[in-house]
Amino acid sequence: MCQRDTKVHLARNNEKKIWVIQQNLLKDFNGQAFAYGNTKIPRSTLIVNLTSAQHCPSKAKGLCQVADFCYAKRCERIYKDYLNKNLVMERWLATASTKDIITLMEAYIDNAPEQIRYIRLDEAGDFRDQNQVIQWNKIARYFWDTRQIGTYTYTARIDLDFSKANYICVNGSLPGIEGAAREYKCVPHDVYDNMTPQNGVHLCPGDCHNCNMCFTDKFSGIIYCRKH
Repeated sequence: MCQRDTKVHLARNNEKKIWVIQQNLLKDFNGQAFAYGNTKIPRSTLIVNLTSAQHCPSKAKGLCQVADFCYAKRCERIYKDYLNKNLVMERWLATASTKDIITLMEAYIDNAPEQIRYIRLDEAGDFRDQNQVIQWNKIARYFWDTRQIGTYTYTARIDLDFSKANYICVNGSLPGIEGAAREYKCVPHDVYDNMTPQNGVHLCPGDCHNCNMCFTDKFSGIIYCRKH
């Protein structure tokens, strides 16, 4: 068996292992519960969407600063499988036990195409409530303590308290979010293109393969990104 065939065989075996565990927890769902990166984020990051963009709590509360050009909402409109995945997972994550969530995540991590180094919460959507913040800090702590996998997120939930979510690196989409490591602000292209790096300011390169600024709490300034 050639090297390429071996890799394909291993990938299929890993998918089968995930499938067995997922079917015990999500019996009627045939899709991929969690993603390994995307065009911007490396495959060493496991992406977990707590809600769909369609039912984004921040948008519903009028807190989202990018509601008119939300990339995730556009993807859900174009790709119906992506929308269905997010809707299924938001329902399941709202009621699943912490133990079951960890079990499913471990299946994806143990059988990932490459070693998982980070967990990204909410490529789409946002935290539902304070209880979900508490639950996911426990999950983040588990993966840090057992595997040294870091967890990070972006949120506009200024009405929630992240000060005790010390295992989640929080990038606040609004200023003044309690417990956020910093503010992450989207600006129009012309504004971004005319900005110059300075103390307390970082310009998002739009590619997480060679930048980890959002993953660490060592930078407490403002990260600016171009609007999608």
